Amino acid sequence: MEIGDRIKSRREELGMSQEELAKKVGYKSRSSVNKIETDGRGLPQNKIVMFAKALQTSPAYLMGWIDIAEENKPTKEELDLFRKNTYEYLVVKEMEKMNQKGKVKILDTAREMVCNPLYNPNYEVEVNAAHARTDIDIPEGTDTSENDIMDDEDF
Repeated sequence: MEIGDRIKSRREELGMSQEELAKKVGYKSRSSVNKIETDGRGLPQNKIVMFAKALQTSPAYLMGWIDIAEENKPTKEELDLFRKNTYEYLVVKEMEKMNQKGKVKILDTAREMVCNPLYNPNYEVEVNAAHARTDIDIPEGTDTSENDIMDDEDF
């Protein structure tokens, strides 16, 4: 695969038009990008880094020195270390030690915690304010003030 083919392939993977790529690398029109993709010529050396940044890859990939899959592929050791250091992995490992009753308890607790803003910053508490009742007739002279009931001697 030639440099023009790699640029076109990567641009299409990102869902980017030739016009968008042209603007990102400093060309006035898409015709310059089209020419580079078609025959690979006309790409100045000083533009390779700009193309790589715009296409979220490396100059080495564009030049054909490495395959993009190899460039970003984590090693097996890196994947194992990542998996073993996530909370999800640790919770699953602990759950595997439990019987059915313990697993249900963990699930119930997790569901309760999801509805608590202390544990879930995305959970929004809805506060409903108390208002005077409108569905009943209140006799005249009845105190409808919002005094604290704790100050009421009859409480």
